[in-house]
Amino acid sequence: MTLRRVAFAVVVLVIAAAGVVGVVALLSSRDDSTLQGPAGPGVPRAPGARPVVAAGNVVLLHGDERLTSALRELALDTGGPSTPSLVAAGQAVTVRRQSGLRVPVAGLASDRRVDADGVDDPRLREFIEYWLGRRDAG
Repeated sequence: MTLRRVAFAVVVLVIAAAGVVGVVALLSSRDDSTLQGPAGPGVPRAPGARPVVAAGNVVLLHGDERLTSALRELALDTGGPSTPSLVAAGQAVTVRRQSGLRVPVAGLASDRRVDADGVDDPRLREFIEYWLGRRDAG
């Protein structure tokens, strides 16, 4: 009688193990992950794109001088005052005017870019807060 119980227990364990292996195989087949680094907000910048932005820093480009003050406020609010030491450390948000820009505001990190509808566009703040100080650009 005990031999039957042992055999039954072995059969149950084998079936359970096969079920676990099957579930793991099913979930692994549906995994779309990659090892390409963080995606983060924004889209990839073209290799060699200008201006060059050091890893960790964020540059806010704009073409309309009327946006300068509001962008500087946003930069100060998200990154503090932009000092040479913060720029060198990759922890600065700077504001630059660029004529001919096709969008109201462009946020740039070393390898990522976001085009924003203006200073109040939530994508811009999200971009800054994600990429500021991040040395592992996507």
